[in-house]
Amino acid sequence: MEIVRNLEKLRRDSNCIITTGTFDGVHRGHQSIIQILCENAQQIQGCTTIVTFEPHPQFVIKRDQKNELKLLTTIEEKIAIFESLAIDRLIIVEFDEKFAQLNSHDFIESVLIQKIGFNRIIIGYDHAFGRDRQGNQKVLEELSKRYHFPITVVPPFSMAGTIISSTQIRRLLRDGDIEQATNFLGRDYQLTGSVIKGEGRGRTLDIPTANLEPNSSEKLIPGDGIYAVWAQLTDRWHKGVLYIGSRPTFLHKDRSIELHVLDFSGNLYGATITVKFKAKIRDDYQFDNIEALLKQIENDKKKALAILSKNRNYSGSWFQSSQFKV
Repeated sequence: MEIVRNLEKLRRDSNCIITTGTFDGVHRGHQSIIQILCENAQQIQGCTTIVTFEPHPQFVIKRDQKNELKLLTTIEEKIAIFESLAIDRLIIVEFDEKFAQLNSHDFIESVLIQKIGFNRIIIGYDHAFGRDRQGNQKVLEELSKRYHFPITVVPPFSMAGTIISSTQIRRLLRDGDIEQATNFLGRDYQLTGSVIKGEGRGRTLDIPTANLEPNSSEKLIPGDGIYAVWAQLTDRWHKGVLYIGSRPTFLHKDRSIELHVLDFSGNLYGATITVKFKAKIRDDYQFDNIEALLKQIENDKKKALAILSKNRNYSGSWFQSSQFKV
């Protein structure tokens, strides 16, 4: 996959099928758009092109406001996902204050048509673009008549009567509904972080944990609780139990992320670990004493093993086997 970050060095190609958006999460709704993108490209023997933005536009537009947006996918994760979908060309546009002032007509004419080039544009049913999100399907239809390019509008993708959106998935993850979030994403939600030094309490309790510091402060952390996860150490996936919370039994207030790897022993300080969430085991709550906590931890480990044993040959692939076919 060709990755372009500088529009001035871009080779214009009018035989591409193009789509544009932030694609946070690259969820099943996004995948339905990409599916049609790929099918259209095959029909004309053209290339597939995705135009996305970095940073997320909301971080720039609402810079002076309280912005609680957290991302489902970092730019590195999006790149890896698009590459796994065999996209030919990914154009990452730097979204700054100057770009934010570009109106919808100028975005289509000066960026998509003049600099990038395309044969057809694929958009989602609710796609908006340009300054103040003034651009929409109607604007595109007007410009398509002037510049003679076809448009395909992809209808909403729904499951169980719910239209899938990044906002909906964020809510599910904050609520700890990992199974539904997984269904909507079409893959396991993941979090990558570095192992930092903690208090060492887990080792004294004979339950060593790795304290994770997420690689991105903008990444969404699921709600507090205990989770069954797969953890990638180097090139292998290991069963694990992940704790997210403020450790109320020890009267802490700061939120922490602690990983106990079930089939590994050794020093992990400084390592980079990716965890993929499979299920929430329980909420986080305060215990009356350490003995009660240790007893519950043993139960948590048993539940995690039972959940993770259903995927004995876990590969950590981006998509569920039945998802996305071109």
